[in-house]
Amino acid sequence: MNIAGVKHAINVSKHFITILLPTRKRTQMVQKSVAGLLDLASDAKSIHIAVAYDHDDEESAKYFASHSWYNLVEPTGATQSVHEIERLGWMDLHEYYNQLARSIDSDWYFIWNDDAFMRSQSWDKEIKNNNDPKLMLSMESNGKRPESTLFPCVSRLWLDTFGMIGYNPVDQWIQDITYEILAYKRITSTIFHDHFKTTGNNNDETYRSTSRQKKFTKRAYKTPEVSEIKAEWIKRWKAVIDAN
Repeated sequence: MNIAGVKHAINVSKHFITILLPTRKRTQMVQKSVAGLLDLASDAKSIHIAVAYDHDDEESAKYFASHSWYNLVEPTGATQSVHEIERLGWMDLHEYYNQLARSIDSDWYFIWNDDAFMRSQSWDKEIKNNNDPKLMLSMESNGKRPESTLFPCVSRLWLDTFGMIGYNPVDQWIQDITYEILAYKRITSTIFHDHFKTTGNNNDETYRSTSRQKKFTKRAYKTPEVSEIKAEWIKRWKAVIDAN
């Protein structure tokens, strides 16, 4: 992935939880989503918000350079970093998550969307109370099949093992690896996913662009090449778990 530039990186050091948030032309939703995460956290100082937006996204460029963004995050004690990158598109969404994760030293990495909204008080405390780096942590959310995962949270051990978060779609990828060897735990915090297919909201340019590409991503995910990589990841993660 080519980085056009890190726009802001305020007090970036080691954090307990890093929110990985790629976004495109959805600044109002980002503001609401991040505000909810921080308002409902028991210790916002332990949270880092890592954002990535495309180099041609003028709306995001303006917002993330504004006092509104700074004042949303910094007064809570949380920290933030914002990355402007060359546009890759939804088919390479995993590369946004991978780059963001590699840029931040954190104990946990939380896969997040700009149309996701936390619903549970002290959600961060629940992650701390289940601080087992060998497990993927999963929260309940609407718009998914029972027992599936839309917003996985993985540890630094995961990133150190694989050097990346995963392949697209990252939620499905992480689920397939961890469910295969029962290396996951569902916790009680809940998320509301305001996705068009579920709620009828946000049928915007961003959604329409991604929906056109999803069928190609689904086909690619089912290829023998991807299945081979997945099998290797399962083997490696099991070995790490057994060694720890």
